[in-house]
Order: sequence, then C-alpha cells, then structure tokens
Amino acid sequence: MRSLLLALSVLLLFMVIPVNAAFTWENNITVGYDTVQWKYTETYTEGNALIYKDYIDMSLGNQDHFISAWEILKADVKTRSTLENSIHENMDVIINGSSQSVVLTDVNSSMSSELLGSVTQVEEIRNLYMTNYRLVNPLSGPSDSSISFTGEKGTSLVINMPKGVSVNSTEGIDNVSISTDQGFIKIRGVFGSTDRATVYFHLDEIEGIVPPVAGVPENISGESTIPIDDKEKNSSLAERILPYLGMNNTDID
Repeated sequence: MRSLLLALSVLLLFMVIPVNAAFTWENNITVGYDTVQWKYTETYTEGNALIYKDYIDMSLGNQDHFISAWEILKADVKTRSTLENSIHENMDVIINGSSQSVVLTDVNSSMSSELLGSVTQVEEIRNLYMTNYRLVNPLSGPSDSSISFTGEKGTSLVINMPKGVSVNSTEGIDNVSISTDQGFIKIRGVFGSTDRATVYFHLDEIEGIVPPVAGVPENISGESTIPIDDKEKNSSLAERILPYLGMNNTDID
C-alpha cells in the first residue's frame, strides 16, 4: 500500500510543483592532463525532499517514519554502488571518441545531514557525489583533441579545463559561455538534448597538472555492488540513481 501511495505522490508532485523548485542536479567537472574529476550535487526541496526521505525510510529503513544514521549509511552505499555500476556499464568520459583509455578509480559521496530525523520534516537536502578517473594515455601536446561527457539532459554543467589548452569549439552544450582565469578555462552551460557534451580543444603546453584529491581511496572494491538489469543499462544515469523520482518521465529545463 505504501508503495502505491509513494508512486501516486510522485505523480502528483510533478503535476503541481515545478521541477526546478523541487529538484536540481548539477555537474562540475575538472579535467587534468592525466585525471578527470566529476562532482555531482543533487538538491531536494519542498515536496521532493519529503518523497526522498520517505523512500529511504520505506525501502532501506524500518518504516518508522524516522531516518537514523544507519539508514543514511545504507542509502549512501546503495547510491554509490549504483553510480559505480552504471559508469562501468556505460563509461561517461570519452577521450577522442573512445573510452578505452579512461579508468574509473573511485566513487565518493557525502550525504546531507538534514536527512537525519523525521520523514515529515521539510529540509533542503543536498547530497554530494564525486567520481575520479585516470587517463591511461595522458593528454600530451601540442595536438588537437576532444573530450566528451555523457550526462543528464537539461542539467547545469561546468567544465574546468587545464592550463595550456585553447578551446576550438563545443558541441551538445546549451547556453554555453567560456571564460579564462589565470590560464584556466571554464566552460559553463547546460547538457543539451543529446545528453553528451563535447569540448574540442588544442593542447599547446603542459603545466599545472590537476592532482588526485587527497584522502580519496584509489578504489572502492570493498563496497557492495548492485546488479543492473537490461532496462537499467538503457536508462539515463540520473534515472538509474534516482528511480524513485521518476526523472525519466520529466524534462529538466
């Protein structure tokens, strides 16, 4: 019965609440010569925050209308495992048209402390996820290259390119703007309808390599994994991570 009520609540939510007011998904990507770091920020407000908390209590907790620390931990482990599996199934970083030289090294996360407590208390929930990649064949120049990212249509995007790079053009990024700060290039925009953002660039020289984040483990081999069926393989990343919000049925403007 609670599953049916939750499904109906999700349907009603997206009928009456603007998506941007209830849920946002932001992407911030930093490209180095031999690494890529992708940070995701998901924010729930208003009714979506209540639905998200209810989902954790109903599906991962003891259904007592209260989210405890162990329930947050279970949500953390499941989300990271789902994210890791989805990337292994469909690599989301592509260099010069191929992902063969891109290796996912770790997935990390920070769940919002506002999840703790009653499921009926409205809080702004902000979860952070971070994926790190190693480039087997580091960028070396001078040369013309491209890097692509497969993301969620309509979500905001920031791409930070390293020093020594000049951007020739971009593809699949709506409302794009490009700025330079102390030799670093920042590309802002929104993932377009193709779900793939591509930056075509020329590497002039190598300097200021972006190092891996200190304190982040090299892998998460100790984490549990969740099998992905054929339906999940063909769905978008956000849909696989957030199935309880029905994002596959919603356009994010």
